[in-house]
Formats: sequence, structure tokens, C-alpha cells
Amino acid sequence: MGLVIAGPLAAGLAGAGAGAATGGLVGALTGTGVPEDEAKIYENEIKDGGIYMGYKPKNEEDARYTYERWYNDDTESRL
Repeated sequence: MGLVIAGPLAAGLAGAGAGAATGGLVGALTGTGVPEDEAKIYENEIKDGGIYMGYKPKNEEDARYTYERWYNDDTESRL
């Protein structure tokens, strides 16, 4: 199961004390394996209405495909 956090949900997570050890949304993200420095960046984006979608690949081939397809600067290749 992946993790999806949307802007409106961010306030609820923070209010519910998710990840209280690290603090709200950052704690929730780091709890799923996101490095803390990245989680802090995502937190700001989510609070501005963005979303975070987590993805756990089934195998290394799926991971490689996803990385090559989504983590590049060519937006057209993602459509």
C-alpha cells in the first residue's frame, strides 16, 4: 500500500499528532522511509496544496522503469 498525502489532509495529520517524535507531517513521511531533509521540502509543498504519492515497486525492474519514466526533466515522456 502506498502513501498519498494531499494538502487538506496535511492539517489533519499534523493535528492528529502523526509522527509526533519528529513533528506532524515530517514525522509521517519519515515513518514511511522518506529522508528527513526531503520530508521537510515535501511538507512545504503539501501545505501549499500539493500532493505526495508514495510508490513501492514490486521488483528492481519496476523501480528502474519508474525512475527512468518519472525522474527526468522531460515532462512529455511522462504523459
